[in-house]
Amino acid sequence: MSTEAEKTIQAVLSGDEILAEPDEVSLKYLGKGYGIREDKKVKYSPIEALYLTEIGKMEIFDGSEGKLSFQELLRRFQQRDPNIWRDYVVYRDLRKRRYVVKEGFGKELRFRVFERGKYGKEPAKYLVVPIFEGRDVTIKKLEEWMAISRKMRKELVIAVVDRRNEVIYYKASLVDLRNV
Repeated sequence: MSTEAEKTIQAVLSGDEILAEPDEVSLKYLGKGYGIREDKKVKYSPIEALYLTEIGKMEIFDGSEGKLSFQELLRRFQQRDPNIWRDYVVYRDLRKRRYVVKEGFGKELRFRVFERGKYGKEPAKYLVVPIFEGRDVTIKKLEEWMAISRKMRKELVIAVVDRRNEVIYYKASLVDLRNV
């Protein structure tokens, strides 16, 4: 008989890193776009670890406190990154829509998102910027994000998180008004 622990990724929180042995379960999820291979381990981002913990596919242990709950992980990650909840809400929504989501480029261009069925075959199609509803974003900032996404040949998507933690997506594109 298999135990529940055998069906979940067994990971360790070590400083800022969430690491697991490359066993059957972690390698299965690696193929689904969770984690990266690094130095004979599988390393997970805080967002990935939160999501896998919430859906019951990962157990994270800390040497001093034992198994960590979702709430405890969230509390710890919020100490380092005050936007972790906003980013997590967007990540969770995209994953529930069956997209593969990987770390992006910095705090603003937060996620790279792959088209369904294209992970591992093609580069990410989208760069996603999560923002809270009601936060101001300057035109200059939008232009900067657009320029970076165009250089990377990706489509820019703004993910707006409202006060009910629902996400609305806006695809950003350039318009040439000279030809209108």
